[in-house]
Amino acid sequence: MSQITFVNGCAVIHFSHAYIHKSKGAPGREPGTGWSQEAELIMEDAMLADPLPPLPNTIAEGFLEVGGVKHELIPIPFKRKVAARLHLTFTDGTGIEIVGQKPILELLGKAIYLEDFS
Repeated sequence: MSQITFVNGCAVIHFSHAYIHKSKGAPGREPGTGWSQEAELIMEDAMLADPLPPLPNTIAEGFLEVGGVKHELIPIPFKRKVAARLHLTFTDGTGIEIVGQKPILELLGKAIYLEDFS
């Protein structure tokens, strides 16, 4: 994650390198290809539950909970009209939680091929 900005009540969470698994089967489990692409997660009416950790930072684990469903892998395209909670733990031990509404994941720029995933 490279930065978080708040604009007019919206949180814009910027990922300089999101890992994308393209597969005809279950992403993250079945064969496909791995790609890197810049992305932004935008949430309306957003609030930061914790102090902002040092950024940029590398995500160790986390999830996006939307409508009571926890997504460790986020399907693309992604746009929902309900409450959401982003919870992330970084490799340096810090973490962050942002709650908001109507999460949208937008891909930016061009995808870069990384690997065959099997």
